[in-house]
Amino acid sequence: MPRKAPTPCRHSGCPEVLQVPGFCDRHRAALHRDYDRTRRHEPERAFYKSAAWQQTRAAFLRVNPLCVLCKAKDLLVAAQAVDHIKPIKAGGERLDWCNLQALCLSCHNRKTTREWRTGHA
Repeated sequence: MPRKAPTPCRHSGCPEVLQVPGFCDRHRAALHRDYDRTRRHEPERAFYKSAAWQQTRAAFLRVNPLCVLCKAKDLLVAAQAVDHIKPIKAGGERLDWCNLQALCLSCHNRKTTREWRTGHA
């Protein structure tokens, strides 16, 4: 059976040839670093790594184990993310349970993308 043809790194101008399509090790690391820089500002990163948030998140998921958006569609899907209903950047409270909702990753990603596109994040 023939093998797949080698492909160049997807980074513009990189001469690296790969067996699997994508980025070479050097550019994959740079891509992740750049994503992290644009994705989160330092105060946000510190908050999401804080003990207060980790404890709040864990307790909230214990009490609310199902995705609220899926549950509204009569689907039982385990929640994996705790989302701020009103984003912190828009003045939402960080640790107030009234501003939190349990979501599956799919619903959380959809909501976050919608917020970014509309500028409400």
